[in-house]
Amino acid sequence: MLYEKFVTAYDTADIETFLSLMHDDFQWTRHSDGSVITYETMLSEGFADWFTDIMINSQVEERRCIYENEDILVMHEVETFSSGNRDATISVFLKRDGLFWRLENGSTPLPRLEG
Repeated sequence: MLYEKFVTAYDTADIETFLSLMHDDFQWTRHSDGSVITYETMLSEGFADWFTDIMINSQVEERRCIYENEDILVMHEVETFSSGNRDATISVFLKRDGLFWRLENGSTPLPRLEG
C-alpha cells in the first residue's frame, strides 16, 4: 500500500518519489488556514524546495498508520520542526487510481521539548 512508500520517500527526502504518489487531481486542504494545495502547485520549484527542507530538517516521532485500504489512509505523527515547534498531526488521504487523491490534515501544537 502507499503508507510505506510515503514514509520511505519522506524519511529520505525523496521529493520525486513523494510526488509520484500523488494523483494528477491531488488536492491538499490545510485546516490551519483553509488553503488548498493542488498537484500543480506541488510541482512548482518553490513548493518542492520548501517541502524538501521540511523533510530534511524536521524530526518525525510516533508516526503510525491508523488505517489503510485501497480507498483511504489515516495516519498520525508527532513532528518537531527546525524552529523547535512541535505538532501532533492527523492526516486523512483519500485514494484514486492507486494514488493519493485528497488530503486533509489538522495539527495540534505541542510544548517544545526541554534540553
